[in-house]
Amino acid sequence: MTYPASPRRRGFSLIEVTLAIGILGLAILSLVGILSATFSQVSEIMDTNRALAGVTRLIGALDNPRSIAYIAAGETAPPTTPKFLPQGLTTLDPAPGGAPNFDLSYRLLSPASTSATAVWLFVYDRRTVGPDKAMVVSGGTDRYDITSNPSSMEVAYVADGNFTPEMAAQRNVIGSPMRVRITLSKLLAGQRVTVDTTTAEPSATRYISGGSLPADPNLFGVAYLPIVAEFFPHDFTAPTGPTGYKTMEQTPLLIQNIIINR
Repeated sequence: MTYPASPRRRGFSLIEVTLAIGILGLAILSLVGILSATFSQVSEIMDTNRALAGVTRLIGALDNPRSIAYIAAGETAPPTTPKFLPQGLTTLDPAPGGAPNFDLSYRLLSPASTSATAVWLFVYDRRTVGPDKAMVVSGGTDRYDITSNPSSMEVAYVADGNFTPEMAAQRNVIGSPMRVRITLSKLLAGQRVTVDTTTAEPSATRYISGGSLPADPNLFGVAYLPIVAEFFPHDFTAPTGPTGYKTMEQTPLLIQNIIINR
């Protein structure tokens, strides 16, 4: 008995295989593009959330400027005694410990009438570490446990405006710091900002944006100081100092209006 021969199976042609590979490649490229955009958006959201947390910490620091860390220009090792802003910029507190917090913030920020005279601060998460007590008792050099988990957010002022990788390392910075540019708000425009020393009342002259405020906070005729804080991701490879940052074309992660009350 004979059986009919089974039909021969036809394979894929080279053209079909090439088309299939091309379609698969396009699908993979599309997927990579989608994932890349998603990762970028996630990164931006995380940076923005960090900036939002930084706003809260910055407001607290400007309300109490004695809590702002002071870092000397080119500092590569922490000083024996940690310095804070009034200790580094002694002109902020002529009678140490005697000036109100508002006066310290005013003396720091009042010259920032334009972007050219802006004040730069740095906000970052810092790992909380503690000295090895045994080493202290024995008279040895302090050692620090860099594996400890607790962290806190710190605000720092750098003398030359350049927060370096060495500074980040010696302060145990977690992740990337944020650079904050602070300028006076346009809300001051039209305000009677100068106190007349004769009448002890605000003078008739009104403030024009970009103008100068009284150097003495006691002659400032408004009960609050409005400022604008712009948060940028800090780039360690940027040109040295704030002069280089001013020329960089960057979009702020966050722009926040802040009111500092007397």
